[in-house]
Amino acid sequence: MATTAPVVNGQVQISESSQQTKERKTNDSLGKEDFLLLLVTQMQYQDPLEPTDNTQYIAQMATFTQVEATTEMGNKVEQQMASSLVGKSVIMKTNESSSGMIAGKVNYWENIDGKIYLGINGKLYDIADVDTVLDNDYYDKLVNGDTSKKDDTADSKTE
Repeated sequence: MATTAPVVNGQVQISESSQQTKERKTNDSLGKEDFLLLLVTQMQYQDPLEPTDNTQYIAQMATFTQVEATTEMGNKVEQQMASSLVGKSVIMKTNESSSGMIAGKVNYWENIDGKIYLGINGKLYDIADVDTVLDNDYYDKLVNGDTSKKDDTADSKTE
């Protein structure tokens, strides 16, 4: 699908359907269509006496492709991290408690509109709010109030 838009006084006039406008409001970053629209506009309004070199356009496309690939890789790493947290105990920063933190075991993760959320105690929390990952045994003792210490160096004194 090609995107075209009229240019008035050197500015691109974009008329979008309500669905496209809704999508744009939820995603403030520039996408492929925006990049291509800017590239075409740049080509239309270049100085005919000193046209832009083709290598500059290729360099711009390569840079955009690198940024896109890096972003995708970051998303995959975040999904992998979320998967590795399933079954682990975490402390999350939140406004839901007076302490500003909640603790619980991660039951699942979910991708909602490109953001990763962790399912903890029946609620979803943004993965960016993870404060601490705890050992499950330590978490269980902490929650159950078990303050006894396991002493690996048992008292082996004989008299």
